[in-house]
Amino acid sequence: MTSPASSPAPGRSLILLLGSLVMVGPLAVDMYLPSLPDIAANLAVPAAEVQRTITVFLLGFALGMLVYGPISDRFGRRPVIAAGLALFLLASILCASADGIGTLTVGRLLQAIGGGAASALARAVAKDLFSTEGAARALSLMAMVMAIAPMAAPTVGGQILLVADWRTIFYVLAAFGAAGLLATLTLLPESLPPSARAGIRLLGAFGAYGRLLTDRHALGDLTSGAFTSAAMFAYITGTPFVYIEYFGVPPQWYGALFGANVVALLIASGLNARFVGQAGLLRITRLSIVLAAVGGIALLAAGATGFGGLWGVAVPLLLVVGVQTPVAANCTARLMGRFPANAGAASALFGAVRFGLGAGASALVGLLHDGTPLAMCAVVAACCVLAFVARFGLDRLNRPAN
Repeated sequence: MTSPASSPAPGRSLILLLGSLVMVGPLAVDMYLPSLPDIAANLAVPAAEVQRTITVFLLGFALGMLVYGPISDRFGRRPVIAAGLALFLLASILCASADGIGTLTVGRLLQAIGGGAASALARAVAKDLFSTEGAARALSLMAMVMAIAPMAAPTVGGQILLVADWRTIFYVLAAFGAAGLLATLTLLPESLPPSARAGIRLLGAFGAYGRLLTDRHALGDLTSGAFTSAAMFAYITGTPFVYIEYFGVPPQWYGALFGANVVALLIASGLNARFVGQAGLLRITRLSIVLAAVGGIALLAAGATGFGGLWGVAVPLLLVVGVQTPVAANCTARLMGRFPANAGAASALFGAVRFGLGAGASALVGLLHDGTPLAMCAVVAACCVLAFVARFGLDRLNRPAN
């Protein structure tokens, strides 16, 4: 295994592979977004029930991560990633063959539980191989690779709908899962050798969650990062209906609006990777959260007044979505650097809290949905403000007394 101290720069081929594995989650969430109205019509269910499949996916993703992290700290990363991808593959086929909303919901839950392994543990692999700041750079570069998924997935999903129905989208996801499983088995090295996990007991690995949750410095990263991500999941849940149904954007063009936010995310990822060593993890994280709060407040104003129409909603979202990578990458790196012996658990807990709060935000958007953009805008704004309060409030509490 490469020593973190001697590996300041992540290798491109490894970053490409790990970024591709982390793509599993975003692809599964984003590719079927343009088809949500079609699924509701085809299965003869209200929009809120189809939106619930996003919430269920996020919850399953969170639960899967909580299980996989400590298990991988004890038994290694590679076999756990492979098992998760195998489940993702089978569950995607179940979703494609669903004949009712109940079967689709179960399929989405299983798909999420399987996909959580690749997303959580690819980040832990980066921490195994690199120092804390090196891991932050690696995670930012991984996010640039991963950003291909949210940029391309809705567009691909929309184009699939021009020639086939929504079920084909899930068959495409199954194919991606199969490719990821093959790459894991043939190309991914085991980053956590037996010597690094020999003294770890499984119950002790799960016990790391208690240590993380009672550490005030860790809580600052967990809560601020999770609320920032929850804003993005509220946006993901709400925009298919806001853009397509309320503003009349054609499904095949939904991906273009979605992709504009990903361009902002790519730019922020590159800047974070470039400057994190100079400016520091915490400083960039704070700046990013301030920008998200500004975007969230502007978004709420547009949703409440109708000012700017489509662009009044779309432009502030550039700030909210664009800062996701600096916040997530830096908070994850700080957590894993603080608990290096439990990097898998730290990465998994961060992912679980992110997706758990994201599921809550997603459910709230569906619950408050009234046919206008206001519900989505209000939930996004609330999450951004809570991220700001959590970050600066806990940082103030953790500041040494004079």
